[in-house]
Amino acid sequence: MHPANIPEEIRAQCYCPSCGAHLVPGKCADPLSICLACEGDHRFFIMPQAPLAGDTATAASASFHEIRGLTPEAIASFWLSDPHARSVLNDQLAQLLRATLESRRVVEEPRFSFCPICGNRLAEYDQPDIWVQGLRCQGGHSWALRGGRFFSTIASMRLELQAEHSDDVASRLIAAWLKGNPHLETNLHESVRRVLIGSPLCPRNAIRRSD
Repeated sequence: MHPANIPEEIRAQCYCPSCGAHLVPGKCADPLSICLACEGDHRFFIMPQAPLAGDTATAASASFHEIRGLTPEAIASFWLSDPHARSVLNDQLAQLLRATLESRRVVEEPRFSFCPICGNRLAEYDQPDIWVQGLRCQGGHSWALRGGRFFSTIASMRLELQAEHSDDVASRLIAAWLKGNPHLETNLHESVRRVLIGSPLCPRNAIRRSD
């Protein structure tokens, strides 16, 4: 696994898609991801290239003697930073492990209203892909939005910004991973399951988190 990379075109200056303020590098519990944050505390992430589905399907059967006896926090950090473990870690699980380690309160996910390249407002436009929402600014920069993923091509390099999940979304995703879905189980190592069960974002821990 290689760390995420940021295009040179926006390395020096980029804008928050939610409020239009400047984005600057922020702290992140995921050593392979790039966090970009604005003064309004909206956070977006450039993730490393996700492993293939065939690789993540081997995660449940993987063996890592290094995690024996570690705390849940140390196990989460191991999965995010160890090259072998990360190479079989589902991308969504990586986001949930990061959120668990950071334990932030996020009431609402950031919106996508401004162009990260020039800061101009975005407007929807018709495009052929029915699975994504097309957004374009007056400067001619085109973006596609699907879920919390916001992507474009800059100088032949794909840039994808992942919005920080709200607590509610993260809780629902954790619940889905813990339901025993056979299509997900092969991706879920038992140690990661234990981290999610103990996460403050896990729905069963919601009352304790609100105290």
